[in-house]
Amino acid sequence: MRRRLALLSLAVALLVVVAFIFPVAILIRNQAVTRALSDSERDVQSVATALAVVGTDEGITPALADAILVAFGASDNLSVIFLSGEVIGVPVVIGSNIAKAQSGAAFTAGTDGGVEVLVPVLTADALIEGDTVVVRGFVSDEELSKGVAPAWAMLIGLGVFLVAIATFAADRLGRSLVRPVVDLSEAALKWGRGDLETRVSPSGPSEIVEVGEAFNVLAGRLDELLIAERESVADLSHRLRTPLTALRLQAETLSDKSEAAELLVDIDEVERQVDEMIRRAARPAEVSASSNPVDLGEVLTHRASFWQVLADDQGRPTSISVEPGDHPVPLQKTDLGALIDILIDNIFTHTEPGVGYQLDVRNQGDGRSVLRVGDSGSGFSNVSAVRRGESVAGSTGLGLNIVLRTAELTGGGIRIGTSPDGGGEVSVIFGH
Repeated sequence: MRRRLALLSLAVALLVVVAFIFPVAILIRNQAVTRALSDSERDVQSVATALAVVGTDEGITPALADAILVAFGASDNLSVIFLSGEVIGVPVVIGSNIAKAQSGAAFTAGTDGGVEVLVPVLTADALIEGDTVVVRGFVSDEELSKGVAPAWAMLIGLGVFLVAIATFAADRLGRSLVRPVVDLSEAALKWGRGDLETRVSPSGPSEIVEVGEAFNVLAGRLDELLIAERESVADLSHRLRTPLTALRLQAETLSDKSEAAELLVDIDEVERQVDEMIRRAARPAEVSASSNPVDLGEVLTHRASFWQVLADDQGRPTSISVEPGDHPVPLQKTDLGALIDILIDNIFTHTEPGVGYQLDVRNQGDGRSVLRVGDSGSGFSNVSAVRRGESVAGSTGLGLNIVLRTAELTGGGIRIGTSPDGGGEVSVIFGH
């Protein structure tokens, strides 16, 4: 925007300056020509008048013409031409213009290298028969353009100066308009990166000031909502500790020690997740990519064994297929496990007992790993289930939304479709 304003001002300034310079330049040229010709005509008329006055009594002779030229100090650009062809002053070749002047016409005409001014000498208001004399003044091209080049140079310099001033002023104006917008953009990016304390100092035109103030209001409101959400999560997490403690006590009273040990392991995992929720609520942090990738097949096998007990209890046939090779995923192990748990939990929540599911890990061929979770249920009735608040069957859509955001964090995404058994299928593509 700033560059466009500067270019627009430059174009307008150039148009104005050019429209101003060309007429003034022509005027300067015409004035120089007029001045040079006026000076020459004045000298020629003066010499012709002197010859006419003095020659009335004594006659016009070459000696008289030479004396008058010397007296006027103009012998370097004036000539007196007699009818016999004799020339006093600057030598000149007699041509058609001089012949025309000898007939009694006074005029100015162009010639080689400049302009000549021709005036016949009149005596007693009539031409002297047999003794017609013509006074000629010559103005060279250099004299006609004298002072024009410096004047044009000054004029062009003034034009360049005006254009530069206009462009600079437009750039400063553009900066004053663009700077608040850039600050607002930078603040929005900082907010997007998690700096929730970022605010802007509204400045610039009134419209941009209103946008800055609206941003601050929005940021403050979102900050309040996030604080309220974190407090709710922290409160819920603390409330879970009581039933977990009771469940631990009951597990320790089981007579079957091996079964009690397994339950205690699961309870420990739940408590660890609760502690993680409390920690994140106190200091919120998004799921982050890891510089040390974990193997998708290994994590899937571990989480599938956890859910296998519940699947057997509900009579759900299961199948797990992991393509040979490594399947690195740039996520924390806990975050990847949580993603898999969400997908499997959705099957248990939204399908009837006895509906089987399939878990599949393979390489897509471009170095990216794909996790496919399908079931033999009724499938998705709406592909917008990935959007929070737009799912069906009483779901909030939050689970698939978390899966999507986690996949996008790695540079991947998800696809929702139909499994080979006619049920729902979710494919998660992980980036490098």
